Amino acid sequence: MSTTTKLLAACALSMSIAGAYAAPVLFQGSSNAGATFTVAQARTAWQAALVSFSNDTLTGPASAAPFTSAAGNTYAQTGNGSTIRATGTDIAGDRVNAGLIQFDVTFPSFVNAVGFDVFDNDGGGMDLLLTDAFTNIVTTFSFQSALGSNVTEFFGVVFDPSTFISRLRVSGTDPGGLTNWDNFTTGVGRNVVVDPNNPVPVPGSLLLVGLGLVALAAQQKARAVAKS
Repeated sequence: MSTTTKLLAACALSMSIAGAYAAPVLFQGSSNAGATFTVAQARTAWQAALVSFSNDTLTGPASAAPFTSAAGNTYAQTGNGSTIRATGTDIAGDRVNAGLIQFDVTFPSFVNAVGFDVFDNDGGGMDLLLTDAFTNIVTTFSFQSALGSNVTEFFGVVFDPSTFISRLRVSGTDPGGLTNWDNFTTGVGRNVVVDPNNPVPVPGSLLLVGLGLVALAAQQKARAVAKS
C-alpha cells in the first residue's frame, strides 16, 4: 500500500470513528428502587460525554416567572396556562388547568448538551423541544418518568455534534399537576467539530484536517515525480 493510500485510509478511519458518535445520546436515572441507573450514575455518564459543562443550581431569591438565575439562564412561562416560579432552591411548576407544565429556558451562550433533575413527575412524560440556533430546525427528545410519587430523576441529552441551541422548551405531563426542576446543566459534547462560543477546531477535527493535507501533499509529490 502506498504512503498516500495509507494516509487516506487513516483519514477515512478517523472520520468513521467520529461519525460513530454523531447521533444524539439520551441519559436517564431514577431514585426508584430497581432503576437501571441512579440519578448520580446517569448524571456522571452524561458529564463524561462532555468536554465542558456549567451547572445552574437555581439558588437565589424566590421569584415569579420570568426570572434570570445567577448562572445567567432565563426561565419564562409560555402562556399555555401552566405556571412556574423560582423557590430559591429550584423551579416549582404547576399545571393548573393546562394539559402540561411548559416553560422556556434561554441560555447566555450556545450549548450542545442539556441535563437536569426532576422531582415528583408521577410517571408523566417529559419533552425537550430544541431549536437549532443556525437552521431553526426543531427537534423533540421525549422521556418517560418512573412511576410513583416523590421520585427524583435525571434527564440528559447530548445533541448531534453539529447542533447548538440557545433556547429550550420543557414540557412535562405530570398527572399530579406539580413538578420541580433543579440543577439545569448545559455543556458542549466531546465530539463537536467547532464550538461557536470558541470557534477553534477541536483536536479530533485538527487531526482530520492534518491527515488530509499530508495526503494531498504526498499525492502531489508522487505526480511530480511521475512527470519528471
